[in-house]
Amino acid sequence: MHTQGDKVSFLLLHGLLCDGDTWAHLIGPLSRLGPVTVAQLTGIDSLPQAATDALASIPGPLVVIGHSMGGRVALEIARQAPKRCAGLVLMNTGYKPLAEGETERRMALVDAARSGGIAAIVAPWLDTLIAPATVQNTRLMDAMRTMVLRSSPESFAGQIHALIHRPDATDVLGQTRCPTLLLSGSEDSWSPLSRHHEMAALMPGNPEVEAIPRAGHMAPFEEPEACTAAILAWLARHDLAHPPMVPGEPGAA
Repeated sequence: MHTQGDKVSFLLLHGLLCDGDTWAHLIGPLSRLGPVTVAQLTGIDSLPQAATDALASIPGPLVVIGHSMGGRVALEIARQAPKRCAGLVLMNTGYKPLAEGETERRMALVDAARSGGIAAIVAPWLDTLIAPATVQNTRLMDAMRTMVLRSSPESFAGQIHALIHRPDATDVLGQTRCPTLLLSGSEDSWSPLSRHHEMAALMPGNPEVEAIPRAGHMAPFEEPEACTAAILAWLARHDLAHPPMVPGEPGAA
């Protein structure tokens, strides 16, 4: 259990071709509980190095929240600094090393981005990640496409390099002792709910697994209210965050 004196901070880690927009709905509620840092993972080329850099940027205990590729970075943080992890939220992510044929599939997208720009891969990449109903949400689709277009082919290539060379995180799961929440969209075909149950089964203690209805792999965008509610309820159950005291309240400085 962590007390107010522990000064728990929140570290938010976005996914491939994403940015801080991933957490637009979550930042406000978390900021009322403690300091929030949105890591910049654009341009990385190593998941372990991204974890090292993130750890160096924030002191003290952390609640680490990672989506997709960011979940992989979160696991590397847990590997490098387990005693600093007060809690982990792993969303729409995985833990296994490179799968057969994965390099070729990922590099085909990199080649397409280098030859035609990021615009050439927006639809082939994004449209495979979302729940079927999400396609009908024109405003959301436009916002996600705009976000993806902020990346460059070089940045995308670096992120793909990081993912192709990702470590197997099976051992990390087996050694993780902090409270953990695993979230996945009920319609996520990339990182399905079943994989999150696999991850939970490898972890000691009682990690929690929760489905986000009507969401695919982009759950923080597709169902932001549900994701935020699940995270805040989990934080409360594990006493992982306390709002700052208001001057004049008992115990306030």
